[in-house]
Amino acid sequence: FCWITDNTMYIGVVQGHSLAQTMCLAEFTHHVLPAHLSKQRGTATITTRRGLLMWMLCSYWPFTVVTSQNFNPTVNTQFGKLRGLRVAVPGEVLKPVDQYLGVPYAAPPIGEKRFMPPEQPSSWSGIKNATHFMPVCPQNIRNTVPEIMMPIWFTYNLDTVANLIQDQNEDCLYLNIYIPTEDVKRVSKECARKPNKKVCREEGITNSKWLILSADIRNTEARPVMVYIHGGSYMEGTGNMIDGSVLASYGNVIVITLNYRVGVLGFLSTGDQAAKGNYGLLDQIQALRWISKNIGYFGGDPGRITVFGSGIGASCVSLLTLSHHSEGLFHRAIIQSGSALSSWAVNYQPVKYTRMLAERVGCNVLDTLDMVSCLQKKSARELVEQDIQPARYHVAFGPVIDGDVIPDDPEILMEQGEFLNYDIMLGVNQGEGLRFVETVVDLEDGVSGSDFDFAVSDFVDSLYGYPEGKDTLRETIKFMYTDWADRDNPETRRKTLVALFTDHQWVEPSVVTADLHARYGSPTYFYAFYHHCQSLMKPVWSDSAHGDEVPYVFGIPMVGATDLFPCNFSRNDIMLSAVVMTYWTNFAKSGDPNKPVPQDTKFIHTKANRFEEVAWSKYNPHDQLYLHIGLKPRIRDHYRATKVAFWKHLVPHLYNLHDMFQYTSTTTKVPPQDTTNSNGKRTGTTKRPPVSTAHSSNGEEEETGPLIVANPRDYSTELSVTIAVGASLLFLNVLAFAALYYRKDKRSRQDGHGSPHQASPQRQSNGNEVSHTTTTIDESLSHQMTQSSQMNQCDTLHDLHDLHDLHDLHDLHDPLHLSTNMDYTMTLRRSPDDIPLMTPNNITMIPNSLMGLPNMHPYSTFPSGYNSTGLPHSHSTTRV
Repeated sequence: FCWITDNTMYIGVVQGHSLAQTMCLAEFTHHVLPAHLSKQRGTATITTRRGLLMWMLCSYWPFTVVTSQNFNPTVNTQFGKLRGLRVAVPGEVLKPVDQYLGVPYAAPPIGEKRFMPPEQPSSWSGIKNATHFMPVCPQNIRNTVPEIMMPIWFTYNLDTVANLIQDQNEDCLYLNIYIPTEDVKRVSKECARKPNKKVCREEGITNSKWLILSADIRNTEARPVMVYIHGGSYMEGTGNMIDGSVLASYGNVIVITLNYRVGVLGFLSTGDQAAKGNYGLLDQIQALRWISKNIGYFGGDPGRITVFGSGIGASCVSLLTLSHHSEGLFHRAIIQSGSALSSWAVNYQPVKYTRMLAERVGCNVLDTLDMVSCLQKKSARELVEQDIQPARYHVAFGPVIDGDVIPDDPEILMEQGEFLNYDIMLGVNQGEGLRFVETVVDLEDGVSGSDFDFAVSDFVDSLYGYPEGKDTLRETIKFMYTDWADRDNPETRRKTLVALFTDHQWVEPSVVTADLHARYGSPTYFYAFYHHCQSLMKPVWSDSAHGDEVPYVFGIPMVGATDLFPCNFSRNDIMLSAVVMTYWTNFAKSGDPNKPVPQDTKFIHTKANRFEEVAWSKYNPHDQLYLHIGLKPRIRDHYRATKVAFWKHLVPHLYNLHDMFQYTSTTTKVPPQDTTNSNGKRTGTTKRPPVSTAHSSNGEEEETGPLIVANPRDYSTELSVTIAVGASLLFLNVLAFAALYYRKDKRSRQDGHGSPHQASPQRQSNGNEVSHTTTTIDESLSHQMTQSSQMNQCDTLHDLHDLHDLHDLHDLHDPLHLSTNMDYTMTLRRSPDDIPLMTPNNITMIPNSLMGLPNMHPYSTFPSGYNSTGLPHSHSTTRV
């Protein structure tokens, strides 16, 4: 049999009991085929180079001999006509795809439009060619790349990336559209060999009817649309790097990739009206606006638009769900390995880096209007070549809280339910934190005890802006991430160190996002990705790292290794890619990854895959069900729940715990080593200083050594933490007992008799009910407890007695408030020198629970005169 699409003729060949496909050039189509075809069924003989005689049965009716001028499809949009390109996608089950590349969705942001929101594009006359990519937005990957938050396939292939982004221009706001051309009838290889089997007859495959593909059958129903936001570090990247053809062809959806302004040109902010920032996000919103108005011309459904992204792209997607500017422009979101709650999702120090840039290029930093005007006159190349390095785990230029595009802190917006109108699917990879660890310590032979201590110390010093409680926090983190069954194994330390960064930077923010979205019943699906391809890009011991899911989402295993993804793909990789694409496109079609298309990969394997027996359950805060995506899929619950609770509930309270007692660490520490070289560039690896003696000869402790345990084999550190926590709990119990006794004695005197009171009913609860406490202690209790060392016992008893009039004393069993989600948990997200972008009266809405609270820390992030309400700013240090 044979059929023709575009300039390619597909021929099914009978060779014994197997099928093969061969592709014939248009030259053969025009010169050889007509001589052998008639209106009646007949046969034609073709001899290959190897002399193999093959017979093919041809019919006249399926053919449409297409001339060259019709090979390029055209479409009319609101702004003019576009000419695209039809491309055959390699693979047995993949249909051709119409590509419209370099489609303008906004006017060029040049000249005075630099650092301004995008405007709609101008119309054009005639037919515009959309057959090649347009320039990418200006960027410079030759500067020190922040590898810790970028996928390995990007950092490992920087030379390849450099070739892909070498054509740069500020006129870069273009998108690429990939449209499947017809539906495919998929047939298993087993049915191809034995079409008379019962299961094959049920599929409609018989001896007389065994076509694999239907002949140019088009789907008249509007297709769902999937818009991909590329990642990076807000400083680099382009939609041109990702080919959406396989995903579009296999999933029968329209896939769109796009460029948006990155780095200085996309996210510079002065913190006021001179340059508000968030231009990259506004570009994405403008692209969605263009898609909503024009995708119908391409056969897309404007009512089923899904935005998805990985890493920084996922953070952008998460932020878009919280912005009123994007309301109604999309309906579903897939958030892969990222969240608006990650420490690197939002830039809380934009003015600092903007002034740094302005000083380097010779612009006035005293007046923001003059500074922006000066920066607009500089060449784009001069601006992007400035190597502005942010604090570790943060970004120099990224989204900011401007009171408009991002009206408030992301977690506050999530608490208010700003993103509940969207269906959300999100998840993480097993070993996201690999690059975080690789840039701190040498992992080749595992991680030594001193390296482990140094990595934790560097982590705490970089992410926590306050000196109070740092020693306690270091030791507690080391305690939590030590495998006590195998504590001296370097490979085990390496594994737990990767888990530390994975949990803090990805897992906890993603789980919190899922909890906040699902608690009101909004459709939420959570996954954990546990597979990666075999390649030389990372160590053999590593798990699925950051960005490892991307090639499977875009079907790269089906077409083979590429320059960006140089993997040795196996059949299992192909199967898993088909599974992932089915889940992703199902979600785009219906909001449910399980339907409408069932999991079926028999065209790859002769037997069913395990995903056919798994139903992906919705996520809810109580059960926290998620899908384990790997070669052995299963539904599990409470993904890394203990570690999530540690970062979400315990760590914020360690600051209060520190104020209750003086903790003397058994370790010494040094400030993080300056990683700036003589050329002013930050090196990629933090070097640990030489180990020195922990104590001098006269017994005095020296501050010259790194953060190391004096004797890595003793238990002094663990004992110190245990004693400290135990002492604090004992102290609180004494206070509670004294207060209770004082109250009983006073009531007894007031009643005029000395009969003992009856014991209060014992509280009926268990460990799992801690999070469901129905009564809470006022924030002032915690504040007063921190001052207990400065109060005498009488004052303490009076304060506790006064508080008892408002709260039941049995809540004193939870003095750290671990059973409640306190409003100041977000205070651990940004450093003390952050410059706010909004005064309190500009905030969209302040939760009532925050009003009137005392400052939790001695630092105020607002300049003098800003905070007239006494409201503690919600971002006094970086997110935990």
